[in-house]
Amino acid sequence: LTLRPLTLPRPLRLPGTLPLLAPTTSLGTPYPPWHPLPLSGTPLRLPGTPNASWHPQRLPDIPTPSWNHSLTTAPSSARPNPEVSVFALTARKHWWDLAQNELAAALNVRDNWNVAKNVIIFLGDGMGITANTAARIFKGQKKGMNGEEGYMTWERFPNAALLKTYNVDKQVPDSAGTATAYLCGVKANYYTLGVDSEVTLGDCAAARNPIYHTPSILQWAQEAGKDTGFVTTTRVTHATPAALYAHSAHRNWECDGNLGQMGIGCKDIADQLVSENPGRNIKVILGGGRQSFGASTGPVNKDTCIRRDGRDLTREWLSDKAQQGHSAAYVTNAGELANVDVDDTDFLLAGGNMALVEISLFGTNVDAVLNPAPRLFSDTHVPFEVDRVNSPAGSPSLTQMATKAVKFLQKNDNGFFLLVRRCSRQLRAAASTTPCTTTCPPRPRGSRRLDSAVAAVLEEVDLEDTLVLVTADHSHVMTINGYPERGNDILGMTGDISKIDNMPYTTLMFTNGPGFNYTTDGSRVIRQDPRTVDTRHVNYRSQAAVPLPPISETHGGEDVGVWAAGPMAHLFHRTHEQHYVAHVMAYAACVGPSAGKSAAVASAVASGHRGVRTLRRTEIPHVIAALTSSQRRPSSCAESRVRGQPRPPNYVSDRDDLRLRVCVQLHLSRRRPDAPGAECAPAPQHVVRQLRGAAATPLPV
Repeated sequence: LTLRPLTLPRPLRLPGTLPLLAPTTSLGTPYPPWHPLPLSGTPLRLPGTPNASWHPQRLPDIPTPSWNHSLTTAPSSARPNPEVSVFALTARKHWWDLAQNELAAALNVRDNWNVAKNVIIFLGDGMGITANTAARIFKGQKKGMNGEEGYMTWERFPNAALLKTYNVDKQVPDSAGTATAYLCGVKANYYTLGVDSEVTLGDCAAARNPIYHTPSILQWAQEAGKDTGFVTTTRVTHATPAALYAHSAHRNWECDGNLGQMGIGCKDIADQLVSENPGRNIKVILGGGRQSFGASTGPVNKDTCIRRDGRDLTREWLSDKAQQGHSAAYVTNAGELANVDVDDTDFLLAGGNMALVEISLFGTNVDAVLNPAPRLFSDTHVPFEVDRVNSPAGSPSLTQMATKAVKFLQKNDNGFFLLVRRCSRQLRAAASTTPCTTTCPPRPRGSRRLDSAVAAVLEEVDLEDTLVLVTADHSHVMTINGYPERGNDILGMTGDISKIDNMPYTTLMFTNGPGFNYTTDGSRVIRQDPRTVDTRHVNYRSQAAVPLPPISETHGGEDVGVWAAGPMAHLFHRTHEQHYVAHVMAYAACVGPSAGKSAAVASAVASGHRGVRTLRRTEIPHVIAALTSSQRRPSSCAESRVRGQPRPPNYVSDRDDLRLRVCVQLHLSRRRPDAPGAECAPAPQHVVRQLRGAAATPLPV
């Protein structure tokens, strides 16, 4: 057996412990195959011990080792038993310890039953499971690793689930219907937003009927006294953000110029944002789309809605805020956004009204000089990261916008709701003349920008009181194919040659789109040889199996992931319908559909009365089970508001630190026939003994 130098992984460890793997002796030589590898540092702790627990503010540090090794061996007849070779033993222990460390971390994850003061949802447009995997590999390779062993920031969250994305009338969804689902809590029809399935595409009359309107998590948060905002790299009137505040039978009705005959009598989406609730009460709006507001002074973008009624909605918005006595601050570029003093722009009015400050990113410095009117970042979508001018005069990055929004919204003691949405490269062709669409393999770059934004925001919030979700609206038709070697460039070719046309193919491909690049020689169809182009170029179009027009492709219909951390994150635990997301956010924050009953329970708990009724003898075993169960959950989200406070009589709590302390009101006819009051049992077993020794006389509890 001939050994060549190995590049060993970084030491495996649990959070807060020293390395667990020591594959060599003190002289640096490998241990013999029969020698048990020692553990250096602190031994592996059992679940529940101090250094093995998962803290919600510090996500589990599960190691992500990189194996880059080569091994030369003698013929099989001349080498020893491979099952006991140094390499086999070391490799086996690596994977074993990796799984054991993750298992130990998983066993120490605790459910967070706190009320979510803040809710932040990150939305990766088109970030299906395949796109997420490609982004993970791309991120790792940018760090010099093979890539497959890496993780996105949200993949280290303690809870995850799958979401079914179909629309009411479509097997494969669009972004408007999915946004209505995860933001409003009901599934909707294709291309409609903020309305239920009674409204079909283009039905303006039905869309005007308030009974079909679906309130969003943003509206529920505002009604609960929270500040709200959204950050998007699309137009602020685009399908996803529009579902937060608008009700429309057609997602393209972004301004009056797109209403047409079908939309006569309906308000366009931009108008609803400026003049109606909850849009006019949104505190932070970061995105593009000034052309829909009638504020564009540059060349008209024909691919974007053009306002025809002569109104300047940005000036109307400013006037509305001035009439309310609020301060409105606008910035035009990254430098001005960075210079916004959050404290100086926060004005409080008598009666507890919060000063309303919207940060809408308008235009460029040049535009500001030519015309002082406030404007959104661009006529259409915010520039893609690869096109963005990285300077104070350019547009801010997604990370800059997200962190600024969080810092601004944190001023409200009642908390906030924030949506952060990263647009996929689906919209690139509509945003510029560059010939590229969603079928560009650099989509992993976009998810990597979202990864940076999530990591930055986590530094600004406390997961004890902030629910953070990362999900997607739908997937795209991208696939990771072939059998590329471990660590192969995710943007490159698989290394395989097709036996049909004798050409290689890329790892990332699409089932449909404008990347259908084929020619004919009179008798057969010939695809483009990917060796003749730079597949890593930002504007490269991945090859597609089915040709579609230059700026189009379709969504994918498979499930998407949702990753969660913070209060009530454990409610994501299996395959859910997509509209379940809005209900979890509302329950975690005690708003919207969970507000009324939660307030009632909170009031009852605070006053020390949970309702007294008489138990029959046959019910006693059930009482015992309820009082001694370590899995009893609060009856509503607000019940957790009193955790950590003195417990009133009759209040049963068992989740504080896995200890039971039960206060029950007992009347034992034989022992204390006239007992009038409540007693606090010092331990569950004491309560059990009392209940089991009770006479047939009913027990008031």
